[in-house]
Amino acid sequence: MSVETKLPLETDVVTKQMDDIHPVSRYFLFLGKDSVKRNFMWLPLAGMIICIILGIFHPQKHPLPYEQYIPGSWAIWGFVAYSLIVLSANTLFKLLGRDESYYGEGGLPDPDYSTDPMVTGEAHHE
Repeated sequence: MSVETKLPLETDVVTKQMDDIHPVSRYFLFLGKDSVKRNFMWLPLAGMIICIILGIFHPQKHPLPYEQYIPGSWAIWGFVAYSLIVLSANTLFKLLGRDESYYGEGGLPDPDYSTDPMVTGEAHHE
């Protein structure tokens, strides 16, 4: 009773490329194709259109007062909110971002700002 194992050839280019890839991520490799990248915008657009149509034909039981007169107004509010978040990202980054030396050099604790009396700013090892 012998068990034969088939070893990949070293000249097999596909096997060499797949060696460094996690097994679960192999199912998502199609997302890197150029055709998927070019046509990816159509999927969210189709989903948005379907959600708008469903919202028009199946309205909420207790809509807000303006929703009775403007069908799909929740989609408009969602688009406006999303646009504000995207457009304010640069401003928020400038307000909340830290400079490169914020955490100090080399990862050592800064004795000027530390509340621990044992912090001297010196390396623990040599």
